[in-house]
This record gives sequence, C-alpha cells and structure tokens, in this order.
Amino acid sequence: MVWGLSGIGGGSAYAGQDEYIAGYAASMLEHEFHLSAAVIEVERGMVNVYVPRLGGEDPDKILSSLRAIQGVTGARVHTGEKASGVAGAGAARAVTPEADSKFLPRGLLVEPLHADPRWPHFGAAYHALSSGNKFASAFGESFAIYRNAAPFKGEWELGIQAGVFGVFDTERRSIDLINADYTIGVVASYRADRFSGFVRIRHQSSHLGDEFILNNPQVTRINLSYEEIDLKLSYDLTTWMRWYGGVGTLVRRDPRSLGRETAQGGIELKSPWLLAGGTVRPVAYADVQANSRANWAVSQSIMAGLQFENARIGDRKLQVLGEYFSGPSPDGQLFTTRVEWVGVGVHLWF
Repeated sequence: MVWGLSGIGGGSAYAGQDEYIAGYAASMLEHEFHLSAAVIEVERGMVNVYVPRLGGEDPDKILSSLRAIQGVTGARVHTGEKASGVAGAGAARAVTPEADSKFLPRGLLVEPLHADPRWPHFGAAYHALSSGNKFASAFGESFAIYRNAAPFKGEWELGIQAGVFGVFDTERRSIDLINADYTIGVVASYRADRFSGFVRIRHQSSHLGDEFILNNPQVTRINLSYEEIDLKLSYDLTTWMRWYGGVGTLVRRDPRSLGRETAQGGIELKSPWLLAGGTVRPVAYADVQANSRANWAVSQSIMAGLQFENARIGDRKLQVLGEYFSGPSPDGQLFTTRVEWVGVGVHLWF
C-alpha cells in the first residue's frame, strides 16, 4: 500500500541536501514513530519510505512530519515492501535499525479493544438506566514488558494487564459502590503488518459494595472468581477500519456452576480525516460478546465520539464518547441481570 504527498515544500533540493533529508527522516521515523527496518530514499527532495509495517502509526501523520522537513518536495510511504528502485541511482539513502530484542518497549503490538467494557484503561462514564443513574470508573493499563522479532516479518511481545472496574449508584446520597471487578493478566501478542492477535490468561474477581448489600438484602452474594484463557485475532482492513474476534474458556471458576465458554467480536472505525489542525479525530467502536455463564445472551457495547491526540504522533489519546450498552451486565456478580444504558464517557489511552 502507498500513501503520498507531492508538490509540497520549498522547491527543488539543493546539492547535498538530499543526504540531510534522508538522515533527518530516518532519525524521526525511528525515534518518533518507532518504525524499524524502514528504507528512506531521497532524490531532489522527493522522499520515498519503504517499511514492512506501520503498526498503529497514522500514515497521514508520517507524511505530515516528512513534509515539514526543509527541502522536501514530496513524500510517499510504501508498506509491505522493500526499496524497489523508484529513485534514481544518485538518490540519497538511509535505513532505520532492524527490530531487535528490547525490554519495556513503547506502545503495544495489538491495539486495545476500545468498546470492550473490561479492557484495562483509565476512564469514567455516566450511565442512564431505567433503574437509575450510575457512575462507572476504570483504572488500569496494559504494559509491554519484552518485544522481539518474529517469523513472517513480524514481532512478538510479552506484557501484562491490570485493572479495577467499579460501578456506583448516584441515586444514593453517599454514591454507594455497587460492584467492583479486579482483573490481572499476562498477554502474549504477535503482529505482522495488518494482522495481529494475542493469547491471554487472566484472573478476575468480583466484589459487591457493603452499602449495596445492606440496602438490597434480597441480593445473594456469591464468591465470583475465575481464570480465563482467551485468543483474539485482529485484522486492519484499511488504516481506518479494523475487525477482531476470538474465543475463550474458563480454566478455574468459582462457583463451579459457571459456564466456561466465551466469545467476542467487534469492529472499530477511526476517521482518516483529522480536525482542528490534526488534533481531533472522529471514532466509532462496536463490541459484541456472549458466554455460556449468561446462557449465550448477547451483549452489545457501542461507542462513538471524538478522539483528541497529539498533532504529530498519536500513541496517547483522550476520548469523549457517547455510549450505549444492552445485554447481560458486565459488572461481575450482576452477570445474570440484563441492563441497558446510554451515557457519556471520558477515556484515556497511553
């Protein structure tokens, strides 16, 4: 795939300036966009970048950054291929280093499942239900611990996830805690160009709030706790559309009457057009889940709104989203209760 800009910049490059542009572009692609094994060819200010994969990087932001280099007259980014001789024999050339093993790398190989109600991140949302208004909080994150090169021009990664998800009753004067879910997991991920996926083993336990138990004596508390192994696969159809899906099974569960099997799928859309000088992007996400512990009743999570991001690189994001949910409650011990809400949330992704 090729992205390109032409007829931009300050005219023809001066003698010797192509070498400067090639070196500057290589440094920028390595340190700001974390592109490994990228080949940069520059001839008379025209920049051609050949890179095995872009990962989660936005090609428009790469092109915009290349355009800002003094002397650049045009730029193209070619993915999934090596330098093919588009530039002439006298073109200046630079290469970013091959991916090598490294601890605590920046970013993640697999993008978050943004509409998954239990994907660890920082966020807060206000939900309006027929039974009353609720406040939902999320505190958590995913971290890459180790990354290395893998077969088929890919990379593999080992990381951890941890999060706490709470829901509070805003109808009560003391804003009572209804339920809190705690999760922690180990994730092994892989990415090659547009394809990515992970295998995860995670623990989740659920705890009802003291005030909720006191005010709802008819609710029977259970010691809900389980470990799950799941596999999720993802494919980027374009830079603005992504599909994902997968299955899982509970390997230990309490109570033992819980069904084991789980299934999940979704689609994510992010606008290729940026607003407000490249800092605002419309986004929309949909996630569908079903599992045997809820008798395969389907839950739908739909979110859409605006994403605020760095004008140059986009690995840190703040989202303001309208939210809709329908199906079995994602809140731990309330999994047998069907809920439906509309709301608004603020979500941070690092």
